[in-house]
Amino acid sequence: MPQKRHTKQPTTISSLSFGQIFLRATGLALILAMVLLLLTGLILGGVAYGKLRAFSQAAQVSLQELWQTYQQSQQQAQKLAGPVNLLILGTDSLAQRGDVPPLTDTIMLVKLDLKTGQISTLSLPRDLWNQTYQTKINALLAYGEQRYPKQPELFSQEVIADLTQVPIDHTLVLNLNDLQELINLVGGIEVKIEQGFTDEQFPRPDVDITTETDPAKLYETVTFATGVETMSGERALKYIRSRHSDDKQGHDLARSQRQQQVIQALVTKLQNLKYFANHPDQAGLLYRFYLDHFAVYLPMEQLLAIVYQLAPQQNHLTINNHQLSIYPDEQNGVIYHPPQWQYQNQWVYIIRDQQQFQDFINNKLNNSQT
Repeated sequence: MPQKRHTKQPTTISSLSFGQIFLRATGLALILAMVLLLLTGLILGGVAYGKLRAFSQAAQVSLQELWQTYQQSQQQAQKLAGPVNLLILGTDSLAQRGDVPPLTDTIMLVKLDLKTGQISTLSLPRDLWNQTYQTKINALLAYGEQRYPKQPELFSQEVIADLTQVPIDHTLVLNLNDLQELINLVGGIEVKIEQGFTDEQFPRPDVDITTETDPAKLYETVTFATGVETMSGERALKYIRSRHSDDKQGHDLARSQRQQQVIQALVTKLQNLKYFANHPDQAGLLYRFYLDHFAVYLPMEQLLAIVYQLAPQQNHLTINNHQLSIYPDEQNGVIYHPPQWQYQNQWVYIIRDQQQFQDFINNKLNNSQT
């Protein structure tokens, strides 16, 4: 495996990436879970046959297949006794950006307590150093392509499960292309822009950055005016990815806030279950979207089994977000930043004590006060 990785700038836990904002705002894929609660009703025949038929056609799944998925999910739901642990890998990759190895900007553990409805998340910084493989954990997905070409996420799952001593049931990989498609799928989102801005150095998404060097071709100017705007997926990505305006909107904090705005707007759109009940074709497209993008990581019948178990708590779901403590900002911090020359001249975080690190994670995921 390659031994050396470099990043252009350090990653701090306080500056949230797209994936972290996405997951903190929704806690796992609650966006889809809320919609799937509606789909459950469709599958159970709680709507007119015509609507169920429209849903089936849009999802490109036969009524027989839907019924089989429902039956299988019911069987699996009965076997779910304890919590479910997920590993979320968020990549900032976009289409047509050249042959660049996938690096994970977001690495997050998610624990679902099916009995209480509590969802606990803990972010691991992408610059966390793994001594065994002499690399940052954000490179594990890329190395997984060598070890498990068909399921590269399994390598991240193995290494992080060993590092944290958290048993991981499923690993999901998310990227910006998925967010863009989902926004377009629901017909766009309405975002209130508190402060307008102009970014003259926004990277064009359709340019191969590994071969093109002309700034005029690499960048474009994007402008957002103060007020309410209905954004397509493409427009929303520009809004959340912009980072080079000459005002306060060019700072990471403002960017994180914009990312959260977009996700909140998407959640609001998807929470309108009455709309999807009246438009079963749209619900079917969302079902198809999940099958195409995420079922390879977490099969539909297993996701529905989880949703069914959480259903009694759907009005009491709580999300608890956690992050690792950093020394010396916190006296008992479990990770710290050493001199870069010690680690191939890379900015990294090192675990101070392995047992304390693992105990910290276990306590946070179980919402312990200790």
